[in-house]
Amino acid sequence: MSELDLSACHPIFVRQIECLETKDIAALIETYHPDAVVVRFQGILNGIKEIGETFGRYMDIDARYERLLEYTHSEDTIFVRAVMSVRGERELGFGAYVLKDGLVWRHVAGIEGGMRDWFADNGSAGHAG
Repeated sequence: MSELDLSACHPIFVRQIECLETKDIAALIETYHPDAVVVRFQGILNGIKEIGETFGRYMDIDARYERLLEYTHSEDTIFVRAVMSVRGERELGFGAYVLKDGLVWRHVAGIEGGMRDWFADNGSAGHAG
């Protein structure tokens, strides 16, 4: 992995970072509960199919976590703010994850900058109306 120190992070968050770094969408989707919902400013993603369609496109923009600015977790909740690199540009990302049965059940995510625009400009696949 990168210089990012994930030693104090929840295992499901570490697994998601590994999946992003290896661009393994199938393994990333396995970290989500079958009834998962992802809430983003660009729209709500309901279930594994919509999450997979949208996050599959995410793999094409070479998003990487560079540094955790703030991070905390409990047994079933993860809260993070991080510097990310997206297509070589620095972005500020933030998110909260609620776990159920050891998987991500609810995920609230936001990115400032270009990645936010990329998601908004690339059609409506995976977006709830």
